[in-house]
Amino acid sequence: MVDRLRGVDAPAPVMSLPELQRAGFATGLTALMAELAATDFAAGLQPYMEEQRDQVAARVERFGPVLGRTLVALAGVAVPATPVKGAEMVNGIWPWPSARPMSDVDVVVPAELRAQASAALVAAGFSFDGSSVHEDSFLAWGDGSIGRTDGESAEHNGRVEIHPGWGEFIHGYVVRGLPIERHTAVRPLRGTECARLDLNGVTASVIGHLSSTVVRCEVRAVNLVDVWFCHSAGADWPTVARLLDECDPRLAGPGLWLAGRLLPGVVPGQVVDRQLARLPKAARRRLDGIDPSATLRDPSARTTLAWRQAFTMRPAERVGVLRQMARSQRVRR
Repeated sequence: MVDRLRGVDAPAPVMSLPELQRAGFATGLTALMAELAATDFAAGLQPYMEEQRDQVAARVERFGPVLGRTLVALAGVAVPATPVKGAEMVNGIWPWPSARPMSDVDVVVPAELRAQASAALVAAGFSFDGSSVHEDSFLAWGDGSIGRTDGESAEHNGRVEIHPGWGEFIHGYVVRGLPIERHTAVRPLRGTECARLDLNGVTASVIGHLSSTVVRCEVRAVNLVDVWFCHSAGADWPTVARLLDECDPRLAGPGLWLAGRLLPGVVPGQVVDRQLARLPKAARRRLDGIDPSATLRDPSARTTLAWRQAFTMRPAERVGVLRQMARSQRVRR
């Protein structure tokens, strides 16, 4: 995939349909592969590639009005709203926006206005779906159940997630990212004025989300491709590095480590080293000793207690890890 993005003619991977479906689940790149290499796959796989390309495109199209409704609802109650992740990727950063899968619309609001934001979405017709310390979730369509497991579906749940400030859930605790409200400017998106990050801010948020998935060993390659396209769009890495200095180190170093390993020549080495140096020594040792592929999403694999504890920085986080592991063990039983 990286070779194709670089414009290098590389052979499509040889795999069976079940292997392709599993790869799509793990990477989120089936639709992009269909754009870049569909005719290179075996004839028996092409119908699935085309179907997935169409499903992802239809899903992206369906999320467009949802994003607009969300921004209008929040603007109506004077809640500053900053779209992040997929909402920005498909609106000017990905060259093939209809190939970028979206599981939800993510919007960051000031923490003190969380309740007002939630009430505004309910009033706008969204269905409340759940709440946690780091987000409130609503449904624009769907019933919240698990969708198809063999690929993307335009009909599967259309969620809107409201985040009170930028925080990422790690292993039983939340770490905080860039104070987004300090780095936004009001610009239109989907016809509505909202608080938006510039390309460097979006890149920092992409690195932050990628970092959280590295620590959880749940990386989807689509988030690494987000880094590639931010870079291709002209992200200024020294500026991105300064923004990442304002993030918790666990929302900077791990993502840059992975990008440095799998996207050589994209992120300057000094930027990677600067953020890795902010991590706990135990975390740096763990990253030094692991193959990047081990951080990719694999539903059959779970991280160890030692791995999880290596990234903690406070006693409360270590307790959170233990509680999370105890809960997961009870569920498995």
